[in-house]
Amino acid sequence: MRYLWEVLLAAEEDGISEEKLRFVHAPSGSAYMELSLPCLNQTWLDEDEQAEGRRTEDISIEVNTYYRFYDIFHEMFPPDQTDFPALRNSLTNLSLHMLAQNDIRKGLTREDYHKRLLEKEILAGGFGETAKEVFLSMNRADREKLLGGWLNSYRIGSALLVFLDMVHSLVADSIVYHSNEYPDEILIYTGLKRERKLEQRIRFLTDTFLDIRYRVEIFYEHHFGIIGVEETMRIDEIAIC
Repeated sequence: MRYLWEVLLAAEEDGISEEKLRFVHAPSGSAYMELSLPCLNQTWLDEDEQAEGRRTEDISIEVNTYYRFYDIFHEMFPPDQTDFPALRNSLTNLSLHMLAQNDIRKGLTREDYHKRLLEKEILAGGFGETAKEVFLSMNRADREKLLGGWLNSYRIGSALLVFLDMVHSLVADSIVYHSNEYPDEILIYTGLKRERKLEQRIRFLTDTFLDIRYRVEIFYEHHFGIIGVEETMRIDEIAIC
């Protein structure tokens, strides 16, 4: 990590609330780096947590405030300034949090903004508790896939194509069969064992991205037999449709 915005992204990846991050002025930080971390190529936020498997109450991050923000901070930390240290530290922390958020927003596209709004609505329970629970069970990469697919379904209006993409992206080792003879029938196979979270995820994708007219059957672990396809015709390893 080298910049403020990288700290916020690392905190989100590690499940650390931004409120637990405390940015402080580094009185003797490197003139060539924005962050003054214990290790030059450090990728974690709290060295004590990394070493001992625990999380401290607040995580202090030293910042060279003159690296990019000299015009803002050069009068706050003169060499002989000793008055109001608590106030100056609080203002520094608040200002750096705002600057870090500005850094992140500069790289956002319109779709990124829409994703953030949709994420906020999901976490607020606007789409129901099941959607919220499934969303929270996903890692950051899967959440981005889900949000992108959700927005895409509003744009193209064809729920089936988005559903197929979502299942392939979010359900490991999965195959989706769409019957030509019965266009409203869909069969989903995954090589994973049946368990609550997986079943809940598939049902959530079905309810969210498919029209009510579709009938869906789900097969876990064992594939159903297909005449003429030897890989699916194995004794004791066939599911019956």
